Amino acid sequence: MKTKNRSSNTERWIARILGLVLTAFAIFMVVGYQIEGHQKHPDAPFLSGIRPIVAVIFIVWGIGLFGLLLGWWKEKLGGFLSLSCFILVVILNLFNPESQGKLGALIPMVLFSVPSLLFISCWYDTKKNPR
Repeated sequence: MKTKNRSSNTERWIARILGLVLTAFAIFMVVGYQIEGHQKHPDAPFLSGIRPIVAVIFIVWGIGLFGLLLGWWKEKLGGFLSLSCFILVVILNLFNPESQGKLGALIPMVLFSVPSLLFISCWYDTKKNPR
């Protein structure tokens, strides 16, 4: 029993750290992209030239990133929220005419889903074997 709790605790911290690193990386990339775009076109309004479907994809992705942070406190809610958002990003990308490949978002979203699945697994282990 003690080994299972230790394993679950290690899994929980891996999910937390990986979720935090992926969220920080995503924020860093979005901010860098916006700064670069503003330097190239200083007179253009914020988010100009973005199609509505792309804006929706980024909003859903942002909610998924929020779910990764929420997983620190509420593993079930954060895990399911982020996982469902990342699946929705892949589905929405199928309808994006600017997408290079229709499944182009699949590999990054699988990577982003790893902490979500770990959070869900930790929640299930805790539910199955309460301390």
